[in-house]
Amino acid sequence: MRRAQGTIHIYTFKDGMLSAVAHDLRVRLEQFVITLEGDAVNAEFDLKSLFLDGPVRDGVVHPEDYDASKRADVEKAMHGDVLHTDKHPKARFAGRASPKGEGFSITGDLELAGKTAPLAFEVGRAGSTYHADVELVPSRWGIAQYKALLGAIRLKDVLRVEVALTDA
Repeated sequence: MRRAQGTIHIYTFKDGMLSAVAHDLRVRLEQFVITLEGDAVNAEFDLKSLFLDGPVRDGVVHPEDYDASKRADVEKAMHGDVLHTDKHPKARFAGRASPKGEGFSITGDLELAGKTAPLAFEVGRAGSTYHADVELVPSRWGIAQYKALLGAIRLKDVLRVEVALTDA
């Protein structure tokens, strides 16, 4: 069995009439376990370990733009209003990996927020690091778009998940 370690970053994107005053954000997931045994891929993600890195402008994260209070407000909304991590503290993936070039083609099911939906993505390799960019549509798992100011600011119904892993 191969166990991976690395980083997982989630990017959210602003939308709505007042989106110019809002920010795209990068969030990091600190606690996760991903294993590959034969062709079986299994993962468990501790959603309570999601923390805000900061707003993103022109592809660069700017943690200095948010003080501790603003960061806490965003994390409270993320955990309480969007993901409900008190009820659904974990996400799980179970699937299969098929070799594809230097990487893998992954297919399986993601359980998130109490619902399960199919998910497929490609994993590439650069040196000893495996990379995946996965697009998620939260509404597929029953997760409503976060809205502020009566919907004038909201998050798009799409997230980008960037994964970079090495063997542990």
